[in-house]
Amino acid sequence: MALSLTAINLPPPPVRDNALASQFQFRPNLLKFPKIPSSSSSFNGISLKTVTPDNNNPFACHVSSSQFGVQESNKSYAEAVAVGKHIRMSADKARRVIDTIRGRPYEETLMILELMPYRACETILKIVFSAGANASNNLGLSKSSLVISKAEVNEGRTMKRTRPRAQGRANQILKRTCHITITVKGLPAESVVEASSS
Repeated sequence: MALSLTAINLPPPPVRDNALASQFQFRPNLLKFPKIPSSSSSFNGISLKTVTPDNNNPFACHVSSSQFGVQESNKSYAEAVAVGKHIRMSADKARRVIDTIRGRPYEETLMILELMPYRACETILKIVFSAGANASNNLGLSKSSLVISKAEVNEGRTMKRTRPRAQGRANQILKRTCHITITVKGLPAESVVEASSS
């Protein structure tokens, strides 16, 4: 079975007409952009003010949060703190859990800590629960308004032990500890506000 190959005849490329090509040349000086008046803005009346920071960045802008419709409340927030010291756990393992709860509401934090599969969750849950109890009992804050405003883990004392190895050698065992600080922030309960106002 023999295959016959035939040449495909393509039409010749079109000849460029200089008169037509000069008509479609790009001329940047002919482009005219409409001027936007300074009073109207696509940001719904948000005014951006340029500031001069230390590194002289001309692109830095300063915008107040009230311009975005966020009302800055003049309510007074109170903070309660709970600290767990010398917890027998590595600081890195505790930070893995602490980073997930920072900035979350108090009740949501309790749910997250009960469902997470890490060993550090049990200890951190006790400290968060203690901070909530300090806020409600000592400061009269409502638990529904509490937020984990600050959560930090610092390294504590390291206990050093030895493990016997072959041929009379000994390896070092480092038993890490850490200090966990939880700060909750919230509004006073309505009953406390009514009692203080009357």
